[in-house]
Amino acid sequence: MGWCGYCDWSRRFLNDLMASVEMPPLKSSDSSGGRVSNPGQQLHLTTSPLNGNEIPNASSSDKKYSCCHYASKVLQNLNFLRQNTRFCDVEIVAGGRVMKAHRAVLSASSPYFQAMFTTGLLEEQKDTIELHDIPPHILNSLIDFIYTGEININQDNVQELMVAADMLELKEVVGGCTEFLKHELHATNAIGIYRFAEGHNCEELANKAVEFIQLHFPQICNEEEFFELPKDLLTKFLSSEHLRVDTEFQVFQAAMRWIMHDVTQRRRYVFEILSHVRLPLLSVCLLERAINDCGDGSLKVALRSVRKDLVTKKGSLVPLYVHPRLCAKKDIFVIGGSKRELVSAWTRSSECTFESVERFDTFRREWCRASPMGIGRILPGVATLNGRIFVVGGEQESQILANGECYDPREDSWSKVASMVVPRCEFGLCALYGNLYAVGGWVGEDIGGSIEKYDPALDEWRLEGDLPEPRFSMGVVSYEGLIYIVGGCIHSRRHLQDLLSFNPVTGEWTSLPPMLVPRSQMGVAVLDGYLYVVGGTNRHHEVLQSVERYSFEENKWSKVPSMKVGRASPAVASADGLLYVIGGDQTHEVNFYRAQITITSVECYDPLADTWHDCPPLPESRSEAGAVVV
Repeated sequence: MGWCGYCDWSRRFLNDLMASVEMPPLKSSDSSGGRVSNPGQQLHLTTSPLNGNEIPNASSSDKKYSCCHYASKVLQNLNFLRQNTRFCDVEIVAGGRVMKAHRAVLSASSPYFQAMFTTGLLEEQKDTIELHDIPPHILNSLIDFIYTGEININQDNVQELMVAADMLELKEVVGGCTEFLKHELHATNAIGIYRFAEGHNCEELANKAVEFIQLHFPQICNEEEFFELPKDLLTKFLSSEHLRVDTEFQVFQAAMRWIMHDVTQRRRYVFEILSHVRLPLLSVCLLERAINDCGDGSLKVALRSVRKDLVTKKGSLVPLYVHPRLCAKKDIFVIGGSKRELVSAWTRSSECTFESVERFDTFRREWCRASPMGIGRILPGVATLNGRIFVVGGEQESQILANGECYDPREDSWSKVASMVVPRCEFGLCALYGNLYAVGGWVGEDIGGSIEKYDPALDEWRLEGDLPEPRFSMGVVSYEGLIYIVGGCIHSRRHLQDLLSFNPVTGEWTSLPPMLVPRSQMGVAVLDGYLYVVGGTNRHHEVLQSVERYSFEENKWSKVPSMKVGRASPAVASADGLLYVIGGDQTHEVNFYRAQITITSVECYDPLADTWHDCPPLPESRSEAGAVVV
């Protein structure tokens, strides 16, 4: 039998075999009630109602079957065929390197290749296509991605990958590169990433970079990338409402540094650039200092002209009436605390615990009421983190608390957060490296020595270490990666004088020069590189007017002019280059009765003038409250 005859015989044999085993077609039932009338004939499916003994049938409509792994299996097989040069019908060349592929796969993955192979272009007829604008290793990675859906992105290849992927219209790779660069944003590269994104029309990345620049402007304006900015881009940033700065003087300094970086070429722009700085918000003392420090004669003349316009409120060199930037606008929030007022010589009013929150607008110099907390708290821990205010612990009706709340100023609303491991009051709370640290405090019938760390992403507290000795009623701040603890009380001594620093990364404690005056129940805040310690009580239980400050740079203490009134347990905060001291206790002795009475007085210290000024008082007297600036 020849080969053709053999094939015909085989085909007839297989047809006969299939006919002998063929399953009868499925049909809907007839009036017989859905039973199989003849097993040797066609199989019928019932559509009649079921009785209690019948097995339910599937729906008479088609049922779609889906295999979630099928597409990936096909892709793997296509990649296997490519790697073994099977069925490849095109060669892509870059930098002399040849990469074989399938037109159909490239076209299905990339609109760029689809247009190349299906719209009548010359490349449609070519077996070899050369791409001149893409490095060979980048093109190879992108073709690998087309066949696998996977690609390695790193600092060395991300920019070239993003440019090439954008050219080939591989949106998934562009998206991956965008996410990578968003996570790489840093003060040293944010401007460079922004300019790269703008140059390649990547709006999402550009917006994220601008947001980062605005949020970290004081750090970014010291970087080399900032000094290389073109003028138009500089003025775009300087004019932004969303620069998050402590004072407008930081914006002025940034503008002057940019000019001085290439003063011979840039001093001609001084009035144009300073028109984007809100100069009326600057202290005249700081402006005079800048004039004296300026080493260029032409710039000095220009700055003196600006100063004259500002002082006389006449002229047209710079805007004379401005408002603070939206994100530089500072409000002081005074949270919780207590009120104790003397009604008469023999009677003191009942004590009040505040759940209310007072908000002070430092620009308008007005008090208003924010949404109250869920419960009242005396001596809570208060700190800001990621633009929100966290309030934890404290005391309510002689009960020491562990629970906490979080306030969102944009929504004017509170929400609950996880409770601390240890209930505590008269403790320190500060923010560092995106976490909160709760330190020491009064923890019931004893003094606490533990430190807790709060992770806002997990909404979780965990114990992180211990103080050298249990301590309460001290001042706690964070500054440049360290936590500083000053004064307070321990088991063996009250009104301590010492200053300690703690590195939460290494767990190392360091003793620093002690305060000039031992104290507890004081207020503390950081302003312009100094730790200020305000008021409090001394070993003789006297309420103090005295103020001192510690220079982080010089590692030494110095006196500051005393406040107008003495205060224990005041709320203290720094904003716009000023130190605000709010409320507190004063001792009153009437008819041999000694009482701590709360006050409404508010005053602020100006370090440049080295003087204290009265501010609008609190709507109600308040002490043992927390204060933060947002």
